[in-house]
Order: sequence, then C-alpha cells, then structure tokens
Amino acid sequence: MEKHPEPQLGTNGSVTWHRVGAFLIDSLLMGVIWVPVILVGAAVGDMVALVFIFAGLVATVVYGFLLEGLYGYTPGKYLLGLVVIKSDGSRCSIGASILRNLLWIVDSLPTFNLVAMVSILVTDDNQRVGDLVADTVVVKQQ
Repeated sequence: MEKHPEPQLGTNGSVTWHRVGAFLIDSLLMGVIWVPVILVGAAVGDMVALVFIFAGLVATVVYGFLLEGLYGYTPGKYLLGLVVIKSDGSRCSIGASILRNLLWIVDSLPTFNLVAMVSILVTDDNQRVGDLVADTVVVKQQ
C-alpha cells in the first residue's frame, strides 16, 4: 500500500457504491480477525478469553482508526481506490478518523446502516453522520 494517495477532489458524489463495496471487504477482513478470537476465547476459559478479546479490540482500533488516520484508507477502501480526506482536501488525521469511526454507531445501529445510506444520499458532499461531525469526505484516489 502506498503511504499517502493523492485524492481526486470532487469525486465524493460518485463513490457511493465503492463505499458499500469497501465496507463489505473491510467487514469480511474484520470477520477473519474476530471469528478466531471468539472461537478460541470460548474454548479456553474466562481469563484467556479476555486476553483474546482485548487483542481483537486492539486489532479493530488499528484497522479502522489508525489506518484511516495515518494513510487515509482501510484495505477495503484501498482496493476500491478510495481515500478519506478532510473537507478542505487535506489528509485525514487520526483524531478525525477516531471521530468518524466512533460515530459509526450512530450511522449503523440499530438501523443496519440505513442512517449512513440516507445521510450519504441527502447531503451535498455525500457524507454519513461520522463524516459530517469529523469534517471528512470519501473520494477517489488518483
């Protein structure tokens, strides 16, 4: 993965289906992390299970918060040519990434991402709630 992709400003309106695909890819990859954590944790007992759950949480934080904050993308976004940037075109920061990802709770629960999809479709810059609060947009990479 390249370190800092160049964003194509103004392409946020044409990436909705790419965002859905990236979400599915990232969800599958997170499943690859979490299924063994849950299976091993359930098989070994309480204390070891807590260690495995902690490791899974660390992996989740690194996966979403840090990758987007440091590079502007997760593996799913990278594979589909997307990058998260600030609305002014500057790089996404770790703080903005943490904020936009924490607000995924609002975007996804309990509506199974309905809030996110409606928000993306009705906002001028195709932003979900997390993007609006963090002042980020998702655009194509050059």
